[in-house]
Amino acid sequence: MTKEVQITNKTGKNYAEVDSSNDLHTISKITDGTNTVTVDDSNGLVIVDETSNKIHSGNHFYVEGYITLNTDDSYYVKLVTPNTNVLAHITWLIESGGVLTTTFDEGASGGMTGGSSVTPLNNNRNSETVSTMTITSNVSAPTSYDTRISNKKVGGTTWKAVTGGQSAREEELILKKNTTYCRTFTSGSDNNLIAFKAMWSEYEL
Repeated sequence: MTKEVQITNKTGKNYAEVDSSNDLHTISKITDGTNTVTVDDSNGLVIVDETSNKIHSGNHFYVEGYITLNTDDSYYVKLVTPNTNVLAHITWLIESGGVLTTTFDEGASGGMTGGSSVTPLNNNRNSETVSTMTITSNVSAPTSYDTRISNKKVGGTTWKAVTGGQSAREEELILKKNTTYCRTFTSGSDNNLIAFKAMWSEYEL
């Protein structure tokens, strides 16, 4: 035997279907009439994590690529967030075959001319939603910045060869709106192959 039980949440009223054929009164599903949360055989809610939810809803994006730099060569990537209530929650992974110094500066200004526009890809290939961020790769160097929010050096040299490494941020970094950022790659090795990937969700305040 099942019956409906009213549940009130911050957005309104939902209904739970309860199996009252035993003393446990097990919830079998929760629905608002449109969206339904189901319960599996172990009586656990069937859920996805926040990143998967953003991917499924078409609000998760990424860019990835690679470059080759020689010693003391630098490469700059400009990111601009819009002046809206949509905020980017970003993580990244950077791998280097040799010595690499990489920085991420907030409030970058001056310079940053030229370069090529980069189109972020949606992780849900069925979605037509596009990212609100503007990204330009291989720009000229900025002349100043407000805050250096990441500064990493990876890799090293040995008697035999160059030893590579990687830099990653697993915790989300919420970027400021209406702000210019600059990612810098500076090589400390010749013929240094550098691979990078940035991933982010976009949330509305």
